Amino acid sequence: MERIVLAFSNDETARKIKHILDGSGYEVSYISHSRDELLRILANQDELLVIMGYKIGEFVADDIYEDLFPSQKLMSIVKAEKQSLIENEDIFVLPLPVNRQNLISSIEIFLGVVHKRSSTKRSGEDQKIIEKAKLYLMEKHCMTEEQAHRFIQKRSMDTGSKFIDMARMILHI
Repeated sequence: MERIVLAFSNDETARKIKHILDGSGYEVSYISHSRDELLRILANQDELLVIMGYKIGEFVADDIYEDLFPSQKLMSIVKAEKQSLIENEDIFVLPLPVNRQNLISSIEIFLGVVHKRSSTKRSGEDQKIIEKAKLYLMEKHCMTEEQAHRFIQKRSMDTGSKFIDMARMILHI
């Protein structure tokens, strides 16, 4: 089982997320309220999933990601308007509002995606299809590349399909 650390400045938010996870078979190992406290936890743990908001103290999710070790992962739960501000594609971004089912399925998908990503790379053919789907979304719907990527990611998550399959659906192939 993956160990989970919650990193929220607001104690009430952390307790709500912990309550959701405790009742779903996930164990929250630590709750951190500051970057310094989180760094102490990260230094002593191997495989961890850190779940945070957009920022903790003065540090945004991208800053915290830089502090992680390779076996540690980061999920950020953010307001929709903050979603595009997170630049690192390895941070799993979950937009608010979040319900129990959405949070649990997102964690399961994210952990599966991260494990797959570390063990296998996409084929050149799959990468070309993904790039074509992004380009299509950018041209037809005036999206940035990042927005197109997140759109495909979100749709694949919502439908329970693979990222590449969603890209194919967008291209109708």
